[in-house]
Amino acid sequence: MGLGPSTKMTTLHHFNCPITKQLRGDKQLDFCGIIVNGVSEGYDDKVFTAQRTADIASCMKVDGAIVAIDGWGNHHIDFVNVIEQLGIRGIPSVGMSYIGQQGRLVCTNQFVETIIDFNKNASGYESCIIGDNNLNEYDAMKAVALLKRKLEKMGKLRKDIEIEEKRVGRLIRKNYPIQDIQFGRKTEISRGVLTIRKDIAENFIHSESPIKEMDIRIIKPNEHHQFIHSNLDFMPIACKKSGNLGDGETRLLTGVTAMLTGIEDVSGFQPSNIGSSEGYMDHCIRYNQAGKPEENHIILHIDFLFRNGEGRTTTGIRAAHQMADRVLEEIRMGINNIEDKPYATDAFYDVIRSNASRVLLVKIVSGLGNMYETAVFPNQPCGYIGARNLIDMRNIPVVITPNQCLDGGIHSLI
Repeated sequence: MGLGPSTKMTTLHHFNCPITKQLRGDKQLDFCGIIVNGVSEGYDDKVFTAQRTADIASCMKVDGAIVAIDGWGNHHIDFVNVIEQLGIRGIPSVGMSYIGQQGRLVCTNQFVETIIDFNKNASGYESCIIGDNNLNEYDAMKAVALLKRKLEKMGKLRKDIEIEEKRVGRLIRKNYPIQDIQFGRKTEISRGVLTIRKDIAENFIHSESPIKEMDIRIIKPNEHHQFIHSNLDFMPIACKKSGNLGDGETRLLTGVTAMLTGIEDVSGFQPSNIGSSEGYMDHCIRYNQAGKPEENHIILHIDFLFRNGEGRTTTGIRAAHQMADRVLEEIRMGINNIEDKPYATDAFYDVIRSNASRVLLVKIVSGLGNMYETAVFPNQPCGYIGARNLIDMRNIPVVITPNQCLDGGIHSLI
């Protein structure tokens, strides 16, 4: 038990995090940060990381928290422990998890009394459709409303007072629409057309020994009815023009999404945990959600053939993400050199709201390695190179700002 295709939060999902967007927009709340807490293997480590998460929340003097997780079963031990440790310290919380029929809690405690079940399947069971049971904007709205109701009952929701806002960080995101992608002599972007060097895969195929072959394809919106292997991730294509993750300027290509898939050589194993997601693309993806492409997006499809046995190892999965990021890095160089004017410019601010109720988001993410892995703080938005894997840090909780989340500070290897 742990994680299936229908519940997984992709890198793109964290980039578009519905809870982060909902919390930062509520004028009654001082959204003071996000704790990223990796799922641990041993029970003692689960308790330890839950205690450290609650200690951080206590030091931040938060009034309440939202605790969200995309896994279930064994993962729920981490989920329940975090809620308990927050409760012991007097911090009320609202939990968010897939439950349905299949993911019912394996344990509980007195503080687990407000849970939003984001199961969307009428059967109440996992499916092999990617994003079928994903946390969405409506779930986030419910969570924030319930947390505010809790705070109000406890006298912690500050109303009828003047809330002063102070901006402490600014992220500028410039959006460049892509109307077409094609292969050509060199990688560049001009007038809405992304051209990718036709021999780009040949440069990187020997860089990671667990990978036997890498195939890069362009899938147009009217070509989605084609077979793909099991999904490894979805991610946007973006780069830093200036500053670090969470500040400065980020350039984002819109109308295109990168998709990673893979299969093992010889065995034919589709990398997965609870059900693989191979199949016809328009049947095995739930489009138009925070962590999935839009139906009208062009898909940059990077497909891996793992050497036999490597599609189920930590080194194999990491190698695929590393190689994909090298391909995307060449595209990012083209984004940095783009001369087109952006279609739109968005500004994101980290804000301190004096006198408002202080709240926190806890993201409990995969931290066991292989199909259960998450990395933070990559060199580029939603990238992998330069990132630190939570499992290598023993899943010690990491604090990030809302802007760092929305600038691609979390990379999912599931």
